Amino acid sequence: MYKIALLDDNQEICELMGYFLGNYFEVATFTNTTSFLKQIEANRYALVMIDLSIQPYYQDINIKDGCELITYLKKTLPEPPLLILFTGWISRNPASEGKKLCPLADGFLAKDGDIEEMLLEINRLLPSKVHQN
Repeated sequence: MYKIALLDDNQEICELMGYFLGNYFEVATFTNTTSFLKQIEANRYALVMIDLSIQPYYQDINIKDGCELITYLKKTLPEPPLLILFTGWISRNPASEGKKLCPLADGFLAKDGDIEEMLLEINRLLPSKVHQN
């Protein structure tokens, strides 16, 4: 079973997505960037969904949003998981704009999109991670 994680500062979104995705994957949810960063290296997640608007992290690194976190993870983790930008912004803008906003993201999911379509996209992306390892 794939391990996936979700970082979103909205507790209700985390609970809803954790409940739904928990039927298909081993899911960890985080509302706090600090606790997420403590767990990301200790756990081998296949896929991580990161909201654009996250709690800033200003300790030893400066991360203001989900795109900066994705960039940080891509550059620092030896084998980063698939990193998906998970935001309502995507549903209001073309996917090509998402790539401009966050070029290192492996994919984009609309937070306010159809949950079955999210599952289809996650299942489409996961095999690419298996081939990377």
